[in-house]
Amino acid sequence: MHWGVGAALGYTATMFRLPVSFRFGFRCLLAWAVLAVVAGCGVSTAERIATEHQFAAETVPGDPFLHRVFRNGRAGEVLHVYIEGDGRPWRTRNRVSLDPTPDNPLMLELMVQDSAPAIYLGRPCYFGVEDPLCSPIWWTDRRYAGAVVASLDRVIGRYAPNYAGVVLIGHSGGGALAMLLAQRRADVLAVVTLAGNLDTYTWAARHGYTPLTGSLNPADQPPLGGGIRQLHLVGAQDEVITAEMLEAALIDQPGAELRVVPDADHNCCWRAVWPGVLAEF
Repeated sequence: MHWGVGAALGYTATMFRLPVSFRFGFRCLLAWAVLAVVAGCGVSTAERIATEHQFAAETVPGDPFLHRVFRNGRAGEVLHVYIEGDGRPWRTRNRVSLDPTPDNPLMLELMVQDSAPAIYLGRPCYFGVEDPLCSPIWWTDRRYAGAVVASLDRVIGRYAPNYAGVVLIGHSGGGALAMLLAQRRADVLAVVTLAGNLDTYTWAARHGYTPLTGSLNPADQPPLGGGIRQLHLVGAQDEVITAEMLEAALIDQPGAELRVVPDADHNCCWRAVWPGVLAEF
């Protein structure tokens, strides 16, 4: 049987025959349970992780979007910027999601392991940001549009002046955005992608998706400067982004390193290798 809050509170009326101390304890327990349920409603996994690890949370303006940002508050000379994948842009193959926020924010979980100063940079319309500009087009066809990249760039510019340089780190679609952002910024020391969607046309064709005509394709952009280190990781078990796809996308990128992780797929098992990757930056 399902008990609503009102039914539970009504049930306490029968408790008046019990000892006062029992009634008091029962009501306190009930009040705590109700508050816990209310507090848990609408809180994303990312918000819970940020709270658990005492990350500073703020909503900041880019241009033109608002963005949710989590900061780890660590000290250091180089800022690490984590960019999440696409989350849930579609509920089904033919039905757009009303909220693209990922259930499992992999990049935030990886940032937990990072001892360098780092921010987790929320994409437009993700993580419950109340932005009048938001509509599904910004997490579907235009998910990597110039306006999205420019707005993310503006937010990075709020934090980057306090550091000697920036390392951009992105998973899946966040990898596409990391490469596009590196085109715009003079302070990027390195780009690290995990299962990065670095050629959106090839990705769409492979999976039978409609091409993202409203987005920029990293594969169509000029190569990054040779002074930017590029490390691109891909899981050997990944069927979404394969090593072959990345080899073709990176063929013109000077000095780009493609590293295949044997036991990883698109989402799984990155936590195990992440401390070793962080030791390189």
